[in-house]
Amino acid sequence: MSLLSLVLTLCPKEQVALPSALGRAAHAALLRAIEERDAPLAESLHAQGGTRPFTCSPLRGKRANGAVLRDVKYTLRYTTLAENVSAVVSDLFVVGGELELDGARFVIERVTRDAREHPWAAQTDYETLAAPWLLARAVPARRIELSFGSATAFRSQDKAQIFPQPEWVFGSLLEKWNAFAPMALPEETRRFALECLAVSRIHLSSRAAPFKSDGAVKFGAVGTVTYAALNQDRYWLSLMNLLADFALFAGVGTSTALGMGQCKRLMDEEVKGDEVKR
Repeated sequence: MSLLSLVLTLCPKEQVALPSALGRAAHAALLRAIEERDAPLAESLHAQGGTRPFTCSPLRGKRANGAVLRDVKYTLRYTTLAENVSAVVSDLFVVGGELELDGARFVIERVTRDAREHPWAAQTDYETLAAPWLLARAVPARRIELSFGSATAFRSQDKAQIFPQPEWVFGSLLEKWNAFAPMALPEETRRFALECLAVSRIHLSSRAAPFKSDGAVKFGAVGTVTYAALNQDRYWLSLMNLLADFALFAGVGTSTALGMGQCKRLMDEEVKGDEVKR
């Protein structure tokens, strides 16, 4: 099992004010927990630059004047993209245990890795995720809808960009796939996204993602975007669909290990046009 999306349900031990963005705190909490289990792995993850084999979400849940509330349930999500990391993180958190975020202590009330129990939870491997598309077992959808669940941004020509252009979204997913998957996808995938995918529907807003340690504020987009294929080539469409499925684990864009770029594919409940319910 190399791909994991783990959702933690947390209850604060006390009412306490916390920063709005806790991506760095979630990142630090994960590395502390890994260090207790596997110190060399934690050290390598801490030192690793570039593409990281994990993502962290912001803390989700109701606040009152910036404070978390004792009678409210909160969620935090971690995803992993490499088998050695997934093996450790899979059973790292236990019900009844504690997690500390920026000095605030939370009790872990639930640990979910099953998609039937939470829409952002899942576990699988690269081969299983790829099989329907690379073995032509599924008909690829011509329209792909993605939900951007936390501030999502990209770097292009040394500039921060927040509109999720198809080539940036699917290029980011391709980069992560080829960094960690046992089988690489062709670099021409990026060109297909650039030339043959168009944005057909958007429901987006901008959101700030402050980073406490350096006072910096990054902005990103949250909401949903539908991408429509202008070219109906089955092979390339299959790769787009595969990468869309991969988004749940990989995240999209910059700073995904710090709470940004949380992303998942949205599927229709019913077959529409040429799309096939899966």
